Amino acid sequence: MKLPFFITCFLLVSCNAMLAQTDSLTTKSFEELEKQFLASYTIPVKAKKYVDALYIVAQNGTDKQRIAKALYRKGYIYNALGKLEEALGFSEASSIMAEELTTKTLVFQNDVLKGNIYLAKGDYTKTIDFYLKAKLLAEERGNLRDILTMSHNIGLVKKQIGDYEGALESFKQNLQKVSLLPSESQDRAKIINYSGIADTFLRMQKPDSAYVYMKQGLQKTSLEKYPSLHTDLLLIEIIIYFQKKQYQQSLNMAIAIDTIIKNIGQPTKFRTSYLYQARNYNALKMYDKAIIQYEKIKKLATQENFSFQELEEVYYQLATLYFEQGKVKSATINFKLFKQLNQQNNSTNTLIYHNIKDHDISQLEKKLKVANDKNLQQKKTVNYLYVISGILVACAIFFWILYKRNKKVHKKRFNTLMIQIKELESNKKKPKLSTHKTDLAINDEGVEQILKDLEKFETKQQFLHVDCTLAYVAKKLKTNTAYLSHVINTYKGKKFTAYLNELRINTALVALKNDRKIRLYSMKAIANEFGYKRRETFSKVFKSTTGMDPTSYIKELDLEDKNSSDNS
Repeated sequence: MKLPFFITCFLLVSCNAMLAQTDSLTTKSFEELEKQFLASYTIPVKAKKYVDALYIVAQNGTDKQRIAKALYRKGYIYNALGKLEEALGFSEASSIMAEELTTKTLVFQNDVLKGNIYLAKGDYTKTIDFYLKAKLLAEERGNLRDILTMSHNIGLVKKQIGDYEGALESFKQNLQKVSLLPSESQDRAKIINYSGIADTFLRMQKPDSAYVYMKQGLQKTSLEKYPSLHTDLLLIEIIIYFQKKQYQQSLNMAIAIDTIIKNIGQPTKFRTSYLYQARNYNALKMYDKAIIQYEKIKKLATQENFSFQELEEVYYQLATLYFEQGKVKSATINFKLFKQLNQQNNSTNTLIYHNIKDHDISQLEKKLKVANDKNLQQKKTVNYLYVISGILVACAIFFWILYKRNKKVHKKRFNTLMIQIKELESNKKKPKLSTHKTDLAINDEGVEQILKDLEKFETKQQFLHVDCTLAYVAKKLKTNTAYLSHVINTYKGKKFTAYLNELRINTALVALKNDRKIRLYSMKAIANEFGYKRRETFSKVFKSTTGMDPTSYIKELDLEDKNSSDNS
């Protein structure tokens, strides 16, 4: 079993980062750590140290099943902490191992986890792909709880994309089947679906209907037994009171829930808490406090590197509130952030929930423009424009002259190369043998044989091999490197590297001239074609040899072909 390289690197870096924090726990057994993890996984901040140690202990052993399970548990906790990219890396690694081990339960769990991660990232296509894959596995195994879990998750996606009726149908069908589950699993399943139904009704602006299901969920749960689910239902209750315009009650609950969120260690839930504190302050005309909460969300989004559907509203409201306070610079900055995110969401067809009207956006944009224009002195603007225009004109003239000059130089060099190529093609250039004396004892027969072998080496174009070195050629010619190097220096009149480069570049010049197909290759492919591993090396040698870079040479060849075609 071999993990992909990027996942292996990711796991090595992650493992090193954890060692300092988990040294004391890694002395425990896998079973002890798993027991501590299971007792704390509902509080991700607390569970993280156990799952990190669990993975290190598993890595130190040879049980691949344990390693795969530890990776999944890490992905689960990191996802709950909002660390989506790291969570995805752990889950991918676990999936690969689970597939190899044919552990269907773990494959299913990772498919669900990856679906959850992509749901949080807003990639609903990948979310659906993983959820459907997981549902098929659940149906194959005949596991009702897993089937209901996937039906619920698919309902969540429907809710996110605005298919509220479809979402309600999924959640309600699940409620009807919950009674078929073992008794110990029924409460949790009911709570999850009550929460899904309540949240969907809120999206439909039906707070009274949402209230009914929210209350049913709260009756089944408690902060001690299901801290995360209980907190979700409390957040739903905050939104219900806001939609019913009971702003003070909604605000009081939103402030109080911050402590609960901190204690359960799920910082991503602060997004909803801060948002409804801001919305309530705004509705109560307590604008300074509203700005503070909106700025908290903005900071959280930056720190945790996440985006969520209401972030557009955050930027827009900050722009509006700052403008009303006369803080035009801050208003402009936030309005630009709003416009950028709005365009990004439009380009990805992301469904956004806010009631900001196009007319209001246009009006704010106009007001900001007027305010910014007043802050600029017209005279300075005109002067700057003249200066900039002058610089641009001067730059344009300079670059035009430079362009014409370079074009003329390139043409001259190109014509010289054409003459050189004709000589190469007609074999007019013959190597001149030097009679320079050498300290190395070289017998005439040995020299003659090497020169004959070099001629074959050149004729067969073995110099185009990307691994062609002095040692490579010496081996081919059945001699040693010192002997071969001295022969080339003496009879070819240059060092081996210069000799090799000349052969390659001359071959490249002729081939590029005569074969249009090669010109269409990428520069890396062309470099490889003529014996160079890196395009940068090829370009450097080509230019130092010919005075032109290969791109310019190819352009000149194409232009000459075009002119020849037009004239014919």
